[in-house]
Amino acid sequence: MQRSRRDVLKIAAAGIPASVLGWPIVAKPQKPNKSYIAGVQLGVQTYSFHEIPNDGKGHVDSIIKDMLACGLYECELFGGPVEPSIMTGQFPPTSECPHPELGCSAGKGGSARNPWAWEFVYYKGDELKAARERQRKWRETESIAYFQGVRKKFDDAQIRVFAYNPLIMPDWTDLELDRTFEAATVIGAKSVNVSTSFTNLKRMAPFAEKNKVIVAAHGHSETWNPEAFSTEATFERAFALSPWVGANLDIGHYTAAGGDPVAFIQKHHERITNLHIKDRKRNTPGAKVEDGATVPWGEGDTPIKGVLLLLQREHYPIPAFIEYEHAGTQPPVDEVKKCVALAKQYLGAA
Repeated sequence: MQRSRRDVLKIAAAGIPASVLGWPIVAKPQKPNKSYIAGVQLGVQTYSFHEIPNDGKGHVDSIIKDMLACGLYECELFGGPVEPSIMTGQFPPTSECPHPELGCSAGKGGSARNPWAWEFVYYKGDELKAARERQRKWRETESIAYFQGVRKKFDDAQIRVFAYNPLIMPDWTDLELDRTFEAATVIGAKSVNVSTSFTNLKRMAPFAEKNKVIVAAHGHSETWNPEAFSTEATFERAFALSPWVGANLDIGHYTAAGGDPVAFIQKHHERITNLHIKDRKRNTPGAKVEDGATVPWGEGDTPIKGVLLLLQREHYPIPAFIEYEHAGTQPPVDEVKKCVALAKQYLGAA
């Protein structure tokens, strides 16, 4: 039997353990903040601010500046600019992509699905080994005070970090995983959102349980990959691992995979931490590549307005985070502002 979150909170108040509920007590709704618009909590996946490099040098001030410029006060904090990784953080050659801050074409630093693929370029060879060792050492030994400082900066700006999105790789040590979930608690995140495989998610679940932070699978549209999260069945397989496993549903990717995000949210809203809001065209049926392009809102197949109105109508306490991932014509902050304006229009708050 499915329970509403209101029922969950009543049961929790009665002292029944969270493990019986089908969803952890930690997932209780939070007080809305200043970007709560017409009954829906709007926010942003901070990866949307593509001019901020994924070089792990701690660009928290730049993230906050961009969020305030967009009038958004809740986020999923992307780990790339915040902590050391194995990515270079370098722009692609201008000969291939003259304006990478607007996105790059397929094969020239981007792809049909992601014009910003260049942001995920890894070091190679000995540089990769050295970067990985720096990352491991930092994660295993860095004082938790670093994340306390991150939290204070967001708190001072009245911004809530609802979810944390580190780039967790299969070769991370147990200590790295444990400290990642610990860091999430320190910055106030309710979930650690991960683009990963089922095998790796299974490994993370005990750390989520230990630290009482939800681990939420982020899906793409690789329906041919049995380890990926793309269809309802693949997410349901994840949910079965633990009550501390949820879904970070990207409605664009889910649509591209052939799914109906409105139906998924109606059925599984108790297991969804937050949404990524973007527009994509559907992948070609039978294709073994994510060829459904990411496009400006309203040009694809994703029912963005229908999803936002569903959250509004049903009062689902699921934050809707804009993830700007299509090629733009203006700097990222201005493109995110366009999305905010459209969201307000769809919700009747323009």
